[in-house]
Amino acid sequence: MKIDLCDIAGTPGARGRYSISERLASAEGPSSVRPVTGEMTVENTGSLLLLRGRLTGVLKLSCTRCLSEFEQPLAINVEEEFATENTAPDIETVDRDDPEASAMSDYVLDVSELVRQQVVLHAPIASVCRPDCRGICPQCGHNLNEGPCDCAPQTADSPWAKLQYLLSDRPRTEE
Repeated sequence: MKIDLCDIAGTPGARGRYSISERLASAEGPSSVRPVTGEMTVENTGSLLLLRGRLTGVLKLSCTRCLSEFEQPLAINVEEEFATENTAPDIETVDRDDPEASAMSDYVLDVSELVRQQVVLHAPIASVCRPDCRGICPQCGHNLNEGPCDCAPQTADSPWAKLQYLLSDRPRTEE
């Protein structure tokens, strides 16, 4: 969805209110279970276009411990600034500094790109399905949340193994 903001950009003090609903595909970043929805207000402050709003939705994520998919609610407060013809040259906005990364071009707001950018910014880097997730067995790959696997416990040769006596009640014996 694209919103033409030329009328607002050309009139200081002008405002517009927009309802949005965008579905996120899993091609790049997290996907949404249902469309991400919200209300956006765009205001020409005289020197900038100020976009404010709130987005809500439910993301489909993959747990970094057990690799299972799970759903996580999302609520984002959005505040973005875009340049107008009256914006001072020393004010930095993303549409001036990196036009290719901006969700706005020639006062046309690409709502799909704005929603995608905001979700990627606010989605967790390492998502976990639940706090007590046990992950997967490093030997066979079994999901340990579904029960134990048949693998024998593996003892690793650790450079810290000689210090293990510090944690035990036994006196140290020299080797």
